[in-house]
Amino acid sequence: MPNDSLLGELVMKCAEHPAPTDLKKLHELLAEAGNPIPAATAEPLNLLWESWSSADPLPTAARDFVLETGLLPLPENPLFREVLAAAIKQSLPPYLNRTAYLRALGLRDDKIPTRELVQRFRKLLQIKSGVMLFLTGTSRWGTAGNLDSINGTISMSPFAMAGGMVALPLETALAEAVLLTAGPEMLKLVAPNRQFGAADFRALVQRKALTPVTDGVMQKMALAGCARGLSPEAFESWWRSNATSAAPGGGRKAAESRSLKEMDLLLAKEEEAGNKPLTPEEAAGFEKFFTALKADTAAREAKLLAGIVIRLQGRAQPEELRRILSPLRAKAPFWPADPARAQLTALSVWGELPAKSMEAMAAATAELFPEEYLACCAVRLPLKALNAVIGELTDDLILDYFHDLRNCGADLMLWVWKNRKKHSEELLQLLGFDSVIRALSQDDLPKAWGAAQRELRALFLDNADFQKQLIATAGDDPRFIAATLQGAIFLLPGERQSLLVKLARHSEALRDYIENGAGKRILQAGVAKSDQTVGVPTAVVEPNYTSRQSHARLLQELDHLINVLVPENREALKAARAHGDFRENSEFDAAKERRNFLSRRRGELERELANVQPVVLGTVTVTDTAVIGCEVVLEYLDNGEQEHYYLLGAWDGNPEKNYLSYRTRLGQAIHDHKVGEELPLPGGRKARLAAVKPLPESVLAETD
Repeated sequence: MPNDSLLGELVMKCAEHPAPTDLKKLHELLAEAGNPIPAATAEPLNLLWESWSSADPLPTAARDFVLETGLLPLPENPLFREVLAAAIKQSLPPYLNRTAYLRALGLRDDKIPTRELVQRFRKLLQIKSGVMLFLTGTSRWGTAGNLDSINGTISMSPFAMAGGMVALPLETALAEAVLLTAGPEMLKLVAPNRQFGAADFRALVQRKALTPVTDGVMQKMALAGCARGLSPEAFESWWRSNATSAAPGGGRKAAESRSLKEMDLLLAKEEEAGNKPLTPEEAAGFEKFFTALKADTAAREAKLLAGIVIRLQGRAQPEELRRILSPLRAKAPFWPADPARAQLTALSVWGELPAKSMEAMAAATAELFPEEYLACCAVRLPLKALNAVIGELTDDLILDYFHDLRNCGADLMLWVWKNRKKHSEELLQLLGFDSVIRALSQDDLPKAWGAAQRELRALFLDNADFQKQLIATAGDDPRFIAATLQGAIFLLPGERQSLLVKLARHSEALRDYIENGAGKRILQAGVAKSDQTVGVPTAVVEPNYTSRQSHARLLQELDHLINVLVPENREALKAARAHGDFRENSEFDAAKERRNFLSRRRGELERELANVQPVVLGTVTVTDTAVIGCEVVLEYLDNGEQEHYYLLGAWDGNPEKNYLSYRTRLGQAIHDHKVGEELPLPGGRKARLAAVKPLPESVLAETD
């Protein structure tokens, strides 16, 4: 029995703040409470279910806890079913969050135990075209086809048997089906074969099953497949036999394989027999096989190839492993020549591998490639792989590649946020409004990247600490915050307004910007009147107008920074690291400061250019009003003296030439006033706008 006081304390803490560490402890206590869990132990959990029933959406940690707890033998509870249904709906990708599929899950059917609801949910995530099915109710083997969201069915064709395709109710598939990864070797499960041993049958099913399979179900699978036709006595004898069939190819070793599928099967057998270190002859055989392996085959069988790499990693010495795997550089899709520019679909194998295999995959990658390659991968890989890949990398190395590439995905940002207490404050600079919005604006991401993007979106919209970090990274610049939010195309108008209000609670500068008139129209674009919240200021951020020459100069500076200065700095950092001891490495400190400066300047330039409107000043019509692209004459009221300025664009200022940017305090005091009007100038002096004239040709020659 669990400690009642500890359980009650954890429930209280998690109801107020569902921290992952507390939820993990609570789940462990419940798992040890017995089977079934006593009603008295489950009763305090009602406080959790009640507090979470109104949450929309559920916090990610709470959602995961609910889904895991649903597999425990809890007493049936309508409150828990309500929270479980919300967790399931929240976790389903959009293409599965359809009425017909939810009905097939049985969310509203009180007769379906909560444990089975979670099992059905997990099957729904796994089921897709090409997956092999075994229906326990009818003892039928088949291959899954397409889902029908209208009728709530899935097409199924008999596997390796006669008969046509049928439309199977999805509810039946979720309730009865065992799901297995398809492949030619699966014919052994179905085709009658007295030489195929029961131990081989069980090993193949367990290796290929996508859902848990009990021994009783495996017996039904065998009776409907390779062991059909046996008498009960003969089947019992066969099932209890531990004899295994001869290895494919008449005892051939894995290093002598003729295909990846055969190699995988033989490596599995060698693993069962006890993984022995590779002999020099075996190492040479694997190296020869991978050298001859065609790139299109490696791409088609990427997951199988990754599994083989993982099996080999523990059997070869580091130098030997490098020699064996070197032919796979740039040939295996999960090891592209340039991870920064590779398609995410090529890297998706990293998200499909079992968590327990990730360390071996990362270790093999580290043996084959320099740490810079791992850092480049870290910017792109799914969250599932990051702990293993980033483990031995320094924060500086990760920052190098983020600053260089600036295409960090939601997964790395989420990893940084979750591990912020273990790493430097500098690494938190990855979490900026512009980088987060770029990551959340990506669409059509492969499945392995979807969960992190959803969780990052929830942080962005609702987590006060995360929002404060973004504001700090933005330097509390209200104009930049407003401009980047306007570009957040993934937000609905109401969400954008609500987020702006939440951010203003954490930023006095943003609150003043909204209230003082400069932000009266923030985020108005695209918002219907019916969507506007009463009392929420809305606006479009005005562009920064500047001359064509200044615009071209900014573009040229950004191009030089990206293509010349950043690569030079990266090489300087690499050379400085090679000197060792960072504590007394002035070259490294200087290179790191230079990197940070370049990163800040690049961010400034990108923000400015994203909101720049170049103007041909020679085409500006000048009347009696001070506008961008005119000469103005000021007459001071205290002494009658006059001064003239050229009122120009945001980045055209030059005090030596009396070029005045309209974004300066003096420029704003003059801009949009008429001849004869009195102007309160910065510093307290007063002047009259004495004259407005077109720009002289000499100024136009320098700006247009």
